Amino acid sequence: MSDDKMSDEEYLASVRKAREESVRFFSSANKPERECWVVNEFLGNLGVTFVESEILPVADEPPDICFRSANFEVKEILDKGRRRHADYKAALEKAKAATVPQDLLEQATPRDITYAEVCDLVEKEVERFSEKYAPATRKNLDLLFYVNLEDVYGYVATPLPLPSRWEAFGFSSVSIVMGRLAVILVAADSAPDFLRNGGPRVILKPRGNEKDAI
Repeated sequence: MSDDKMSDEEYLASVRKAREESVRFFSSANKPERECWVVNEFLGNLGVTFVESEILPVADEPPDICFRSANFEVKEILDKGRRRHADYKAALEKAKAATVPQDLLEQATPRDITYAEVCDLVEKEVERFSEKYAPATRKNLDLLFYVNLEDVYGYVATPLPLPSRWEAFGFSSVSIVMGRLAVILVAADSAPDFLRNGGPRVILKPRGNEKDAI
């Protein structure tokens, strides 16, 4: 056995530690940290140069996060019926009970998702939040959806809906972050330059150094 090869017990210990961190990260008390992370991921996918100290949680929300002139209201879209924090707690208990790595094996059903399918999910949520916030509030909010779906590993490029599909809801902008994707669906004239310039677009951050704009 090579010196750098992890033993079964070392591997299990690392999994337990990672799952403990997941339980902490996804607790209700940790909401501001998660929202900062979502904005960080979105900006990174967009290729915006920034320092993390510019991403500022807001105590008296909305918005959730201020970044320069952007007022991000961060929302998450999960699989229907998914109870993520409870799932992580159950996964931690499974790791604690495991005696060999094979005990942690789970069946996965990888799938791809089209941009159109993602937009359909987002539209339902945009409509719901447009009823929650008054028009004067909406026009100053940059809605940012973190789409977090299980077993989605690939993306199928399909045309984005026209901006008019989103303009009627009255938000400053509507955007998506999902894995390596950053999507700008609409950005009003009053939206920050880094969202508005370039128009509606999809950016897929590659695993290398170059960026693909679609």
